Amino acid sequence: MRAWNSDLRSPVRCRLALAGVLMLAALLPVSATAAQTSVDTCIAPEASHQERIAGCTAVINDRNAPAFKVKVAYCNRGFALTELQQYDRVIADSNAAIRIDPKEPCGYLNRGRAWFYKNEIDRAIADYTQTIKLDPTYHEAFANRGAAYHERREFARAVAEYDVAIRIDPNVAMYYRDRGNSLSYMREYSRAVDDLSRAIDLDPRDADLYFRRGTMETELGYLDQAITDFTKATELTPDDLRFWRARAKAHELRGDAERARADRDEALRREGGSQRRLKSAGAPAPTR
Repeated sequence: MRAWNSDLRSPVRCRLALAGVLMLAALLPVSATAAQTSVDTCIAPEASHQERIAGCTAVINDRNAPAFKVKVAYCNRGFALTELQQYDRVIADSNAAIRIDPKEPCGYLNRGRAWFYKNEIDRAIADYTQTIKLDPTYHEAFANRGAAYHERREFARAVAEYDVAIRIDPNVAMYYRDRGNSLSYMREYSRAVDDLSRAIDLDPRDADLYFRRGTMETELGYLDQAITDFTKATELTPDDLRFWRARAKAHELRGDAERARADRDEALRREGGSQRRLKSAGAPAPTR
């Protein structure tokens, strides 16, 4: 890919597939009100990460809680801790869940995600593989193993993993986005555009998807379509400077120097405003 596309960075460092549906069904109602509140918070899909951690911790610390409830609490707390980037704690919780029930895939998936973010890619792949052995329908594990292969620059293997994840659940936009990303590294730009179009169908408010598709269209020379996509991206997230700069480049490639200059000027204006806001808030301005 051309150097100017370097902002099309691998998405897997930003976000992996979550542990799917939180473990809900195993936690049955209990009689004590306080205990029930903890259970509810631990398993509620709408709970914040901090609320989930507090609720699950209460379950884990309850000496009267049966083992299966504690296992679920470790899995769900590990889920929340991963999102808060507390990876060593995720590994500890995953190990505890696995000790309670080594045939429950959740602990392996959570631990795999933590290993991935700690850049222990081989260990992550091993845990995702164990997750799949225990539950071959666990599409998140296939997608995350695809992300790990992508990180190792084994792009064809990554695509094959995303293929399986999509066959199991064809309605997850992230899987098409990430498969498209791996395809782009293989210079399979047309296929990448197809995947990103499907992702946009599923998640039309994600500005990054339009940016990614526009980048692939630029590679293919489809400059009008690329400009349309970059324009949509700027409308959805106007302060992301990548979108203005990408559109400026597309205008430049079309020979429209005036529009290219206008987009670059707009990117500079927004960058300056962003740095002024950071300075006034007491935060250091980003370095180049």
